[in-house]
Amino acid sequence: MGSKKLGNNPKMMMFRLLFEQKPSIDLQAVLEELKQVFPNVIFAKEANVFTFPDCEVEFEEGIVPAQCVVMHAEDDSVKKIDQKYTEQNWHWEEGAEVLKNCQYEVLVTDFLSRSLEPRIRIVLMQQMLFAMAKVAQPTIIVSEHGEKLIDPEVFMRDCLDPNYVALDLMINVRLYNVNQPEYGSLLMDTVGLHALGISDFQFFFDDDTIVNEVAGRLWDYAYYLMEAGDVIEDGNTIEGFEPGSKWTCHKEFSSSQPRRTVINVVMS
Repeated sequence: MGSKKLGNNPKMMMFRLLFEQKPSIDLQAVLEELKQVFPNVIFAKEANVFTFPDCEVEFEEGIVPAQCVVMHAEDDSVKKIDQKYTEQNWHWEEGAEVLKNCQYEVLVTDFLSRSLEPRIRIVLMQQMLFAMAKVAQPTIIVSEHGEKLIDPEVFMRDCLDPNYVALDLMINVRLYNVNQPEYGSLLMDTVGLHALGISDFQFFFDDDTIVNEVAGRLWDYAYYLMEAGDVIEDGNTIEGFEPGSKWTCHKEFSSSQPRRTVINVVMS
């Protein structure tokens, strides 16, 4: 049996909206919010499906519109939130405490949209979540593939910027202490790009005074791949901290979970 090949296959975007009180969401109001951005959006009440004719997806069988689906569990109660969603939540450290009050959840996913360009997928889900958050006012947004908790109020404020593309909905930048002397004592990586069919990044280093600089660089690289696609090949170089500096890229399997293809960036 052959070994797994490098490369990430796009996955369904999945977000959980958490509530302190059992939600009663007016999806017709969500539809009206979405129509401000997607005038032709259609809502199928019997399936809680929003269809976007303006976002067409091409398959071998033909062209179909992208969709987003709102799913309720039988009792809407919150399913287990693993520790991984709180231990790397540097952007909102209060999220772990807020989580304790959440009792209910609703799931929002995209559907039939995995072959869309990453930027278009993100904007589609961004607008879907903005409409849901405005109408339903959840306490927390959980990014499944980004393994993080998001403050809905901050997200909605960010969406008021017409230039905002919410890649930070999909990905997180994480920091680990590691025991790999041949690489470094610290590991920073991105998680979530893999769900868009793009390579994530990882970076080993020893100097804990450059954590913020490394994080900033990883975000820059992530936004670049969101726009350009998975264009960095094994052996390519990318710019480091200083203009004109070159760091070497190695495409390989990740040192962290989930197992996925990453670009291991080596400072040189």
